[in-house]
Amino acid sequence: MQGNTRATRRGVLGAGAGLLLAGMAGARPQQVVEGPTVFETGSAFYETARFTVPGPTGGADHLVRVAWPKGPVPEGGFRTIHALDGHAVAAMLDEELLADLAMRGGPAIVAHGHAVESRFATEDRARDYTPPGDEGALEDPRGRRAGGAAAYLRRLGEEILPRAEALAPLDPGRRWLWGHSYGGLFVLQAALFGEVPFRHFVSASPSLWWDHAAFYARALERIGEVALEAPLDLHVGGAERARATRPQNPKAQNLVAMRDALPENAIGRLDAALRDAAVPGELQVFPGLSHGESFGRSLRTVFEAASSMGR
Repeated sequence: MQGNTRATRRGVLGAGAGLLLAGMAGARPQQVVEGPTVFETGSAFYETARFTVPGPTGGADHLVRVAWPKGPVPEGGFRTIHALDGHAVAAMLDEELLADLAMRGGPAIVAHGHAVESRFATEDRARDYTPPGDEGALEDPRGRRAGGAAAYLRRLGEEILPRAEALAPLDPGRRWLWGHSYGGLFVLQAALFGEVPFRHFVSASPSLWWDHAAFYARALERIGEVALEAPLDLHVGGAERARATRPQNPKAQNLVAMRDALPENAIGRLDAALRDAAVPGELQVFPGLSHGESFGRSLRTVFEAASSMGR
């Protein structure tokens, strides 16, 4: 444990700064996949590959897409960003971004998603990314099967990560894990309750209201019990609460109620608990951004951080 490590808090951290993590803020996420990505067209700067793993009964297959810089491979392989919501991640990987990352020597990128047509696999991500309740599986506020994060994490460690690392020159000792919203919850599950060896965690806009904040309470308690040496960063849009949508349809009311019940300083309290326990990392607030807008900003921030470390 790094006993003297302290977080560097960025952004605005005062009252009303958007420290509450909304479930869905700003506009609803874009579901249309617009045109082919570099995984279909190829890239001048990155090698690409892909594979699928059969999904659970009644669910989509897991679609795993891997990209790594062309040219010399560092000893041991590339530092790798493992990012959830693979379709949306793949859509961000244009040639301008990949050229810049390749020039810096990486990182490699593994986009973990599901074999569906839409940009966000709403049914499958609800099942795979959300933590279980006290009695196991749950439903999310919209009635989707949920609570399968522990099972998905086991599958990552036992099957998906080894396949990716056999396919491409990835360094198993330099894995980063990034996720947003429900994916942000999954990162917290992996960091605090999982056994898969990631070396850096980034939880972006995690839905801390999940299960009436029961997981949030467990996470706060767990921080004092686990000796986490890997950095755990928290990202959030500064206007997530102010710009949160308030849908009127009956299926959304449980979500709205749970979101409203979460204390405004929830993520600040989570960050303070991590740093008080000497867990390295930082809380970064993106001023003015909504929940949805923080997806791309957070992921680009992670790419920048990983590439600044060089090979």
